[in-house]
Amino acid sequence: MATNFNISEFRTKIQGGARPNQFSVSIIEPPGLQGSLDQMASITPFLVSVAELPGQTIGVTPVYYRGREIKLAGDKVFAPFTCTVLNDETMLLRDYMEKWMQYIESNVNKGVSGISGITNPAQYLGQILVNQLDRQGNSLRAYRLVDAFPADISPIGLDFSANDQMSTFSITFQYQTFTITGTNGAIGNL
Repeated sequence: MATNFNISEFRTKIQGGARPNQFSVSIIEPPGLQGSLDQMASITPFLVSVAELPGQTIGVTPVYYRGREIKLAGDKVFAPFTCTVLNDETMLLRDYMEKWMQYIESNVNKGVSGISGITNPAQYLGQILVNQLDRQGNSLRAYRLVDAFPADISPIGLDFSANDQMSTFSITFQYQTFTITGTNGAIGNL
C-alpha cells in the first residue's frame, strides 16, 4: 500500500510533538526521613536537568521441544532510573541524597554497637514522579516510580580549567515498579 506524502496530514498527526526539554522530576522522600529533607520537594524540579522516562524489559524464557527453541515471556525487569542534577552553591540536593543513603547504611557506625542503618524498607523507600509536559506545562504522561531509593551518587569532577560551567552529578535510583497516568487516563500498576 503506497502512502502519499501530505504535510498537512503529518502536522495533524504529530500535534506539535512532545518536547524532550519539557519535563519535571519530583522526589518524594521516604517516611523515615520526612521532615529532615523538607526543601527537597521544592528544589528538585528546578535542579534536575536531565532525566528519562523509565524503560522496561520482559525477559525471555526459552523452552526447547525436539531441537526447536520456543520463546515465552519471562519476568518484567525495570531499568534503574538515572537523572543529572545541577549542583547549586548550597549543594542542597546532593546533601539530601547523601543523608538518604546514610540513613539506609551508615558510613561511620557500620557494625558499631549493632547500628548500621535502617533495615525496614518501609522506612527508606520513597517515590519519584517524572512528568512529560506539553509546552504549556500540563502533564502529558506521568510516571510514579514506586519504592525507590538512591543506589548511586556519582562523583563530582573538580577541574581548574572548567570555566563558565556549573558542576553536575548523577543519581541512580532503584525501584520496584511504576504506575502511569496520561492524557488517556490511568494505565495502572506495571
